[in-house]
Amino acid sequence: MPTCADCFLYTPKSEKDGECTINGTVPADREAERCPSRTFRKKL
Repeated sequence: MPTCADCFLYTPKSEKDGECTINGTVPADREAERCPSRTFRKKL
């Protein structure tokens, strides 16, 4: 199952969390299907 850490909008800040360009601070292990803005796009 992909997670926030697999999204091209995600920038890691630590091992456990990072910054989403659209949603702000997010946990790295949040499941992609739980993306609040539904903008998950897998990194290539």
